[in-house]
Amino acid sequence: MIPPQLIALIEAQPRFRPGPDTAEVTRALATLGIALDSEFAQIYLACHPADFESRASYEVLMDIAEPSEEILVGTEFIHDVWELPQNFIAFTSLQGEGGYLLDKDSGGVWDFDLGDREAFIAGRIPARWASFFEFITWYLQP
Repeated sequence: MIPPQLIALIEAQPRFRPGPDTAEVTRALATLGIALDSEFAQIYLACHPADFESRASYEVLMDIAEPSEEILVGTEFIHDVWELPQNFIAFTSLQGEGGYLLDKDSGGVWDFDLGDREAFIAGRIPARWASFFEFITWYLQP
């Protein structure tokens, strides 16, 4: 369940839109192998994170479902081209050779930089945020 203080931050967004097409989002989450009860899924099922505006980051959160499936495209890229582990999901644009990655197993979020790829793959770089709710709270901080 999304914490009330996080709901307030989300609803305060200038372009807040509730209720995406949950069937499409559910299909996209299944394709990515993300559990429906995960914090990531809860956020994407409740609203449109691609509309979020952040004062903390220049990175833009990507759409998960049709028509663009940007998260799937980015995730396939990090697996096929950067050869990152399959448990990571790319949910930002990856411009500048980096972006935010979700570990779909632990729920942690990394601020990934391609220059640190070897250390990342070796497990020497810890998650910057322990959970997706923690990341979104930071991302939307006023």
